[in-house]
Amino acid sequence: MCELDGDHSRDQQQNHDFLDMMVQEVANDLLQDDFSFSNADVPLASFDERLAVAAGQENGNLVAVQEELLMEDTGDLLLAGAKAVEAGDAMQPSAIMSRLDDLLADVAGEGSCDAAAAASPVDHLACYFARGLQLRISSGAVTPAPAPAPAANRLPAYQMLQELTPFIKFAHFTANQAILEATADDSVVHVVDFNVGEGVQWSSLMADLAGGHRSSKPLFHLTVITSGAGTPSTTARRWLSEFAESLDLPFRYSSLHVHNDDDGDERDDYDMHELARICKGSSSVILSCDTTNTPYTPLHRLQLLLLGTINILHPKLVILIEDELFRISKKPPSLTVAPPFSEFFSEALLHFSALMESMASCFRSYEACLRLVEKEILGPRVEDYVGQYGSLAGGASAAAAGCQLEGLRACEMSSFSIAQAKMLVGLFSRGFGVVHHEKGRLALCWKSRPLTSVSIWCP
Repeated sequence: MCELDGDHSRDQQQNHDFLDMMVQEVANDLLQDDFSFSNADVPLASFDERLAVAAGQENGNLVAVQEELLMEDTGDLLLAGAKAVEAGDAMQPSAIMSRLDDLLADVAGEGSCDAAAAASPVDHLACYFARGLQLRISSGAVTPAPAPAPAANRLPAYQMLQELTPFIKFAHFTANQAILEATADDSVVHVVDFNVGEGVQWSSLMADLAGGHRSSKPLFHLTVITSGAGTPSTTARRWLSEFAESLDLPFRYSSLHVHNDDDGDERDDYDMHELARICKGSSSVILSCDTTNTPYTPLHRLQLLLLGTINILHPKLVILIEDELFRISKKPPSLTVAPPFSEFFSEALLHFSALMESMASCFRSYEACLRLVEKEILGPRVEDYVGQYGSLAGGASAAAAGCQLEGLRACEMSSFSIAQAKMLVGLFSRGFGVVHHEKGRLALCWKSRPLTSVSIWCP
């Protein structure tokens, strides 16, 4: 894989060398940590019964409820808190959060869940879920969408996640292989990217296009789509242009900012026609949509934008890189109603517990690196999902997305893609695995639980 290192300054090169050194060291000693948080289903029946009895009494019995909570552990309390919030109870959530504050006091410290370095990753994760619940309770329903962290703060954490875990490489390698196979005979490779970030994925694809077995190097045309408050990354454009020049690869970069739905239908129509103009003349267009690092509210808008773009461009291929928790191609339980908050919360708890456990196995000798990834990526994602879930109209957008994707034909993964993914995860902890699902989807799993998936679709 040929990766893009930006300005290639001395400090950045030192950082890259340091990450390479860490990868070599951690590859020699990848052991599994033992966390019980994700491996056990918390029994809630008896606990719910005791809360129901207490809820039927007067508010003066709040002390009795709190005494009952003293006997429960963190997992019980988090799940019971989600059920109480969903029920709109005025008394139980306060009692539960009070008890959680006591249990997690040493972890949270000064309002930060990563303050106590001695605490276990499970404790840190519980703290993030508790903060998400507290934000939701404080607002009475859902919290305003938090401002995203500055990209400069997140980039070091993203680089560590890329170097020390299989998540990003698995997604990029699998997606790029599908693109290479679909465009093997094309003179122009045109990719429309809905979440370009720093452009790391495309440097490796460009290296493959430039060094492949084609009779001539194709033109690589990258169109970057941004929406809402997002702006195109000028850094990514510069990096990719310089890298293409070093490879002597023909390269074209274009970008389009599309507006939110509430900006008006006329603007939406203009955006789609402008995108069609940019793509005019391309014999085959490939849509690439990575939603794994997208906050909750923009995620739903991104899903709808993707579907609208499919209808306009009729692309040759659609590649989805998704967090399993919000996979767009899941069959929704209802076409009009999202799963209840408590059901989502329970699933999110298991999902992020497995994710945390898997990352801890990769960062075993680098706790400071794990704390940075927690602080900048994992923690904010948990708090955002818990606080924002249900903030859109009944989850109808997700249901509509799942329904409309059924009109696309799933493309089978090649045997090479499957073998490549399995070889990659084999370099990391023994808990990782790859599952090849029907209908053209590969999932990166931790102890058989899918965390990230890549799927290939054709109109």
